[in-house]
Amino acid sequence: MIKKFLNILVLSTIVSSCVNLKDTQDLQKKLSPYWQNYLQKDFADNAQIEVYVATNRLRKNADFGCGDEHFGVDFDKQTNYGVCLVKVAKMHEIGNISNEQNKKNFENYKAVLVNSADSKKFFSDIKKTNATPLVFVHGFNVRYNEAVLRSAQIAYDLKYQGPVILYTWPAGAKDGLIEEALLNKTYEQNSSNVKSSVGIFADFLKNLQKNKIKVNLVVHSMGHQLVLDAMSQIAQKKSEVFINELFLNAPDYDAQTFKTIVPNLKKLTNHITLYCSQNDKAMTVSKIFNSNDRLGACSNVEQVDVINVSAIDDSALGLGHGYYSSKSILSDMFLTLIGISPKQRLFIAKSTDNSNLEGYFLRK
Repeated sequence: MIKKFLNILVLSTIVSSCVNLKDTQDLQKKLSPYWQNYLQKDFADNAQIEVYVATNRLRKNADFGCGDEHFGVDFDKQTNYGVCLVKVAKMHEIGNISNEQNKKNFENYKAVLVNSADSKKFFSDIKKTNATPLVFVHGFNVRYNEAVLRSAQIAYDLKYQGPVILYTWPAGAKDGLIEEALLNKTYEQNSSNVKSSVGIFADFLKNLQKNKIKVNLVVHSMGHQLVLDAMSQIAQKKSEVFINELFLNAPDYDAQTFKTIVPNLKKLTNHITLYCSQNDKAMTVSKIFNSNDRLGACSNVEQVDVINVSAIDDSALGLGHGYYSSKSILSDMFLTLIGISPKQRLFIAKSTDNSNLEGYFLRK
């Protein structure tokens, strides 16, 4: 049903540009039932978002929960599973969950499922929704609760119609003011954890394959070191497409290595969109730390829609690294999800022929 809806919608986008007013009105009437059937969740009011959580963070206590008192920043060899309910207020500022005023819009959360020892119910419940899940993998220096809230924010603002799954690996600074201030030390610890987590995340992806669950996958920052390496590892042994749209946001990943593994990635996904920025200060620091060019600073790659977001990414207000959850990116992701090509999407322009950084750029 969804596939049929998307095909009709893409066709309508092309046709509507060359039909008269009456034909356009008729087309809208025909499409309206498909829209209404697909967009069952309208997100026009406050909403309670179910976030399916899979994590290889080490438990702090015996109970599964949704706060930082339940899972910390240390590595665990196994994956814990559960579901968090997050109440999202309709008036929250899009993309912002950090300041105290806006955080109140997300703070009503609780665990509703404890299933840490067995993943069968977790994947079974997701499959029963009969909808395409959105998997979100966060980046560097993100604590557990922040990851839960961010997943709910993205799902709400994207008006996502299927379940949202958070895979949260052991990122974040150790407890204490000194530890939080030492970003270099935190980067090293997070980098070590993400490398150690690749095999565990690969098992998570294999579970999706095993249960025949196709997904859309959104990744941010250092999370690419987890996702891309795991996907490449799986593709070398088994090539089966189970990821519809793969969204790469500000990838803290070696640009040259990425180009070599794209053929493997394409075995598992239908389409790849890369958002990058030359204003991303985090990429500048990472380039020095890793001694190589980072993909998030933009690099033209064949078979990938590379979109430079430097124009809408204002680094004067921060690192220029958190645009992935902003209104501009989520709007473009929505159009991508319904099958509109970059050339036809709003505010996208084709780069100049001599550009070696991207194929397109997002206008401000």
